[in-house]
Amino acid sequence: MVKGTGRTSMIGIGVIALVLTAGLSGNAFADEKAKPAKKPTASPAAKAPKSKMDKPKFQTAEKAAQGKTCFGEAPRIEKLTPDEGKAGDKVTITGMNFGSADCLRGVSFGPGHGAEFKLKDDSTLTATVPKGGRKGLAIVTVTTASGEDSKPFLVK
Repeated sequence: MVKGTGRTSMIGIGVIALVLTAGLSGNAFADEKAKPAKKPTASPAAKAPKSKMDKPKFQTAEKAAQGKTCFGEAPRIEKLTPDEGKAGDKVTITGMNFGSADCLRGVSFGPGHGAEFKLKDDSTLTATVPKGGRKGLAIVTVTTASGEDSKPFLVK
């Protein structure tokens, strides 16, 4: 009979289990047949010849520091034209700090309703009202690497 209560007896049982496990010989699992190891297969991309495009974009830290960055001020939507429409309609979004196409993360008409969009410049983009959304007031959100901004839009 094991005397003790609580934590001390639990530690003792754990130590006994470890000792018994460590005492098992390597032959304890000899009945199991070993499976041959699979040879790793190279992906098609790994087999492709290396090109100049595969080289790093920047060769030094100084050149990397001169490269374009996506972080800065958050975008700001000033106007939606028109400010109402139905699925499939084009909406022009004007504002500031939209950044480059690489930095623009997305445009949505409410949660879960991402829209197709095309960036014209740092202050103008066009988006298509997505299908499948509900009618009524939707929040149009422009998201960049630096943040996001929203304006209301009426989906008819």
